[in-house]
Amino acid sequence: MDDDSSEVQDPAKLYLTRLRLALAPYTVHFQSPGYIKDESLRLLERDVVKKTLEESRRSFELRDELGLSDLFWDDLAGVLKAAIPSLERRCFAAPDPATPEYEGLSGPLIASYSPSLLRDLERLNQLVSIARNVLVVGEKVQDLSAARLFDKDIFALINVCVRVTARGYDGEAGTADEDKWQGVINAYKKLLITCLQFLNNLIARNEQRKLMLWIELFDSHLDSELPNFADMKSRMDFLYRLEKKPELPDESAPAVPQHVSRGPDAFKIPQQPASSPFLLYIGEIGAEVKKSLIKMGEKAGANEIASECKRQWQTMTEEEKNKWNMRYADVVARYRDEITQSSAYKQVLEQQAKNQESVQALAQSINQLQVEVDRMRSSIAASNNEAPETPEEQKERSMRAQSIYNPSLSRSSPAGEVDFRVTYPPAFGADILQNGKEDLLKRLEPDPDRPAALTSDVASPASPPPEDDDNDDDYDDTGDEGHGLLTDVPLILGPTEIEVLPMIIMGGIVEPTEGQPGYHPDPNQYSSIRSMHSVRCHLLLAQDNGRNLLRELLIFVAAWDLREEELYFKFMVKIMESILANGLLPFAYHAFRESESKDIISPAQAVIMKLLTNIFRARQARTPVKSVLKTGSSPVDQGDAHMVNFLLTEFRRHIIPQTCALIFLQGQIRAGHAQPEDFPLNLWDMERMYEGVYQYLEFFAILTEHETWKSMLSNWEVANELVTLLKELDAAIPKGQISIPPLTAAARQSTSAPPTEAEPQPVAVERPYDTAANTTAPEGYMPSPRPYIDEAQDEPSEFEWRNLKKLAVLVLSSLVWKNRQVQDQIRPLGGIEAVLNCCSYDEHNPYIREHAIMCLRFLMEGNKENQDHIRALERYEKEKEGPSPVDPPTAPQPPTSKPPVSVRVPDEVLDQQGYETFMDSKGQVMLRKREVKPPVVGNTAKGKAKLETRDPKDLEQLVQQVMRELPARVQGVKHDAEKAAALAKLDREFDGPGTSKG
Repeated sequence: MDDDSSEVQDPAKLYLTRLRLALAPYTVHFQSPGYIKDESLRLLERDVVKKTLEESRRSFELRDELGLSDLFWDDLAGVLKAAIPSLERRCFAAPDPATPEYEGLSGPLIASYSPSLLRDLERLNQLVSIARNVLVVGEKVQDLSAARLFDKDIFALINVCVRVTARGYDGEAGTADEDKWQGVINAYKKLLITCLQFLNNLIARNEQRKLMLWIELFDSHLDSELPNFADMKSRMDFLYRLEKKPELPDESAPAVPQHVSRGPDAFKIPQQPASSPFLLYIGEIGAEVKKSLIKMGEKAGANEIASECKRQWQTMTEEEKNKWNMRYADVVARYRDEITQSSAYKQVLEQQAKNQESVQALAQSINQLQVEVDRMRSSIAASNNEAPETPEEQKERSMRAQSIYNPSLSRSSPAGEVDFRVTYPPAFGADILQNGKEDLLKRLEPDPDRPAALTSDVASPASPPPEDDDNDDDYDDTGDEGHGLLTDVPLILGPTEIEVLPMIIMGGIVEPTEGQPGYHPDPNQYSSIRSMHSVRCHLLLAQDNGRNLLRELLIFVAAWDLREEELYFKFMVKIMESILANGLLPFAYHAFRESESKDIISPAQAVIMKLLTNIFRARQARTPVKSVLKTGSSPVDQGDAHMVNFLLTEFRRHIIPQTCALIFLQGQIRAGHAQPEDFPLNLWDMERMYEGVYQYLEFFAILTEHETWKSMLSNWEVANELVTLLKELDAAIPKGQISIPPLTAAARQSTSAPPTEAEPQPVAVERPYDTAANTTAPEGYMPSPRPYIDEAQDEPSEFEWRNLKKLAVLVLSSLVWKNRQVQDQIRPLGGIEAVLNCCSYDEHNPYIREHAIMCLRFLMEGNKENQDHIRALERYEKEKEGPSPVDPPTAPQPPTSKPPVSVRVPDEVLDQQGYETFMDSKGQVMLRKREVKPPVVGNTAKGKAKLETRDPKDLEQLVQQVMRELPARVQGVKHDAEKAAALAKLDREFDGPGTSKG
């Protein structure tokens, strides 16, 4: 009380005194509703709390005075401790035995208390806002707040907010009560956001607070209830007082462990005995000593009892001491027998072993990281001593350490040849797919005992029984053990409300760069900061709490369809880049595989691929093109090489075999060999899987821009998977057809007009589900790609895989350009025929014909074998139509083992127009006219391609439309944008259908 009164009387504590005048009545109000008049509460809120809140935003003196006062934090904690039970009484109904789940209706209860709840939630929000603003002072205030355990009260308040807002309205819908309930929910969300802002300010620029928050939120290794901390503290205090006494009187006592477990695990097992014979002696005679002291009229406190016991022990004979020693040994033996038979103890041992392993692994990882950093630093220092660094070496070193958002995140050495090795050959994935098809065909054989619904292990290896299809509850319920305090926040808040949550995660694992808060110029201190960020990154992914939260943060991107320019998306890119830099991305990807789900690629994994695509695209955009041209390729990080190796393995072992197995089953259903009910997935499952496969292909499209990654993809022979995907799609999914009216002169006139930039066309590849497409029909022959979600499909077996074939052709085009290795890989696979089959109109893949033509031109460029093969296919198609005098007499016949070609060779493919590819000064692939005499135009061939017209402007008009419709993402793949642009440079007098064959 003396400290209290002195602080109140201090004239320097006027702000504190004024606020405390409101905090005490607030506490009473929550403890005893109605005791404080509403008018008094409104006056305190208006004249004290609101004024303090406003001044806390601009007055450093007020923040310093409040933040450095124990009384402020204690009184504020008292308000929260009183408020939380009050909120729970008004928001959670008592259990009702009449309901199926023994739960009362909380929605109507909240609605009935809505006036008082709205007022009280606003009061609490103002108080937490003051505490949030006060933390801006810095470490002293942050540490004091944590020392007074105020953060624990914030956690409890967050828990209430999450539990209330995560529930839906369980009353009668469409009533006034529902509107009242919604108002309270919005107030809870506002309070939740303020609490998250408090946590963000609590750890800002404070490494110790960050680590403690991480342990609090994500260290969830205990599987059972926590012990009684009051009993624990009492016991520890008593033992501490005894152990602080001078040395024990009997030095000959047997050596026993002196450590007394202070952890929660010690209270899950049988009662632990005293840690020495002397303490056992005190426990036995302590009560008698206390009685004797009281009879003698002396003090009988703990110190006096311990002193008297010590005196008696010292005067004890050796024979008596030996008796106590033997007695103590018996007690210890019995205790050991009890705990060895205890199941709880066995669980503790198992958990401790797991924890020790994880700690050792974490320590080893950190040590290796530190050793690697030291080694790199010493090697750089040695090289500096040997010779000064040339400008070229400086540029190379800066490129090696370069990263889009955090240039300092490159932690491992440059990748070597062994890091690009092929772990699984193409035949491995092909065997998986073939075995899956054979197994599927066996299951489809007529069998009266066959179940009505087929669940293919290949199509969906972890699929639950079909009757579970309607169960969409893939995740834990709110409040489950191990679920995590913040895991449900992404399910509650919207994109503009949740931004503080990824900011908290970023603050813990994304290390600061030069010029950012928290960066330290001293290499030793900065190395320590990096190590702490690495530890927290490991902690985030080490336990279920952290993984659950990260999974929800990733799914949030897909659920809200967030664009790359939005702040939340940028935050998630930084978080993912930090995980990548710590070498944890393969672990994170694998951890988000949902074992009980039918997803080949889970939604969280699909978002990981999307973020990786963004990271690699931006990295390559920052790499100077001239440097790439001079050196052939820029060095890549070893961790990145391992990550790409992991993803290629996933693609080969799981993604393509299982996706193609589903496509094959679709074809069997269309052919009548299976029933639609045999299909194991629903439409929602198919859309999620489609999104994941699509993200993989987009990632590979970005990799093909980088010579090192392109070489890795070539050595892995990824063309095998791409060709397989094209074949399966072509065989099982029919091309979408549409009747195309003839192009009128007026339409041609309007088509030739340059497009305006004010009305961009829908981005079909970037957003397959984009519903914001222009509703007006585009000009020219080709229709606009319709939003995918508009396709009304009754059966998931009719899923069209819109734009997937086109993207596969795009990746193949980028991979095959100037790459003789891939050109020769594709030919024996039947890849040329597969691409040729894409040269016809397909409504499901708008403009795939143009992509396929460009791919075929790149396949032919500088490769006589491919040219002869394509000309042989052309001759083969012409022979089916009738003899032609211009057929070359020595042209080879198409191999009979290849799949049939359903489309004639387009005239634009054959290299007879005098065009060649080249790379301009910007590193872009272009098409130019050779300096040769133009070929003679022959008679018009009969009927074949979609562009059946004699107007030489038609191809140019089509290409203009293609460029308008090309998605932004595909244009980000440099090769493809220039490939499409190359078509626009074809000679205006080029008459495709009328060109002679040669």
